[in-house]
Amino acid sequence: MKYLKRRTSTIFIMLGNSCNMNCRYCLQHPLVHEPLSSDINPDIYEFIEECAKENGETPVHLQFYGGEPLLYFSTIKAIVEHTKNLHCSYGIITNGRALTDEMVEFFNAYDVPVMISWDGPHVLETRGFDSLNPMHPLRRRILRLKRLGLTAVISAKAYPKEVLEAMQDVSDEYYRLHGYQVMVNLDTIFDTGIADKNLLSVDYGRVEREMQDLSILYLESTLSQKEQRKDYTKLSFIGSLFYALKSFYLDGNGAWNKVTCSCGNGYTTLNMDLKGNLYPCHNTSEKAGSIYDSLFSYLNQIWASDPTKRHKEGCMDCLAVAFCKGGCKLVSDEAREKTYCRLKRAMFVPVISTFQRYGEQLVGDSHGG
Repeated sequence: MKYLKRRTSTIFIMLGNSCNMNCRYCLQHPLVHEPLSSDINPDIYEFIEECAKENGETPVHLQFYGGEPLLYFSTIKAIVEHTKNLHCSYGIITNGRALTDEMVEFFNAYDVPVMISWDGPHVLETRGFDSLNPMHPLRRRILRLKRLGLTAVISAKAYPKEVLEAMQDVSDEYYRLHGYQVMVNLDTIFDTGIADKNLLSVDYGRVEREMQDLSILYLESTLSQKEQRKDYTKLSFIGSLFYALKSFYLDGNGAWNKVTCSCGNGYTTLNMDLKGNLYPCHNTSEKAGSIYDSLFSYLNQIWASDPTKRHKEGCMDCLAVAFCKGGCKLVSDEAREKTYCRLKRAMFVPVISTFQRYGEQLVGDSHGG
């Protein structure tokens, strides 16, 4: 396409709803009420090829998603086999419980980043299974992955410092094997109607204090140019927030002009099941159309279900907008007010405040203050 190009950054491949765990905070439980077909419609390959061609030099990222995606490993292999000569990259987020040696070899051969969902020292209280238990052979199998990442959900049972320190222990072992560290990510708990509300009883003051301490550590390490490997996970996570903040204020002039969800779900990020149905998000059963629909018919359904524009006025008065940019469109107004936005502010406002204070201090020092 030469004009009005459609740009697709990511296609979530919705493999199925089955899962081998029952996480207490699973946001899909209240939202998924229809099974997905396990049969592949061959037309999805043509659709992926079209998206790849329209993207030009930028690859289309295929993100394998469940349920638990490893339960659909044969489908993953089939899709990779059919798309490996297209301009695509791949990724997967998994609890890791079903990982086999064959899967490790496959993901390594195709250079697939594998993100393991793991909540640190209290993971048994949030997920019911510890895939990185030092006494379990699964840990050694996971550590053999060439592109390993760890992602956690901050909740009343998982706080930033303890999770990042537990991730550091894993990353140290991984470094000894590979010579480089794991990727790290922290999300915050979403109340999409989850039955177990106990995990929402977060100590916001503790989150704020820990995020401030982590921000100070990052700034002092960066300014002194003495970053320590023992602090890698903490510095990596805060560093990602620093660059997001830089992008918002320096590259974007501190203005949030979007009226659609920041995750891009339904827009530049497509969510497609194996039949070719399209969804506003990969965590819901509500369809928005299919690959056979006209673009504007499909987008009309996406816009109709996106509350970002309605939330925008309130979000513009919040400092955390620099990071969450309106937040998740699946979270209700009530949940946003009670827990969602409070936790976002506890996570992100201390980062902004700390960076601002240090910036003012540096300016003062440079003027002899």
